[in-house]
Amino acid sequence: MGGNGGGGHGVHHGGVEDFRNKVWSMTGGPYCRPKHWKRNTAIAMFGAFLVCIPIAMKSAELEQRPHYPVRPIPSQLWCKNFGKKEY
Repeated sequence: MGGNGGGGHGVHHGGVEDFRNKVWSMTGGPYCRPKHWKRNTAIAMFGAFLVCIPIAMKSAELEQRPHYPVRPIPSQLWCKNFGKKEY
């Protein structure tokens, strides 16, 4: 064997080196502050709402309840299929 058995060639553990300068991470590391992060976050939130609103509308359109609920539920306010029927 001999030499450095673990594969960490040239690494000295006795020195005081800041490991964060050498760590690579996909998110950008411990001090990540990407350019235009507020704008990008607003665009992503707008896109999420743009996708979720039609899905929620279709869900309310298709919602059906075979039994009258024991206590009030929020979807009773906007679900047209619920109606004022006697169950």
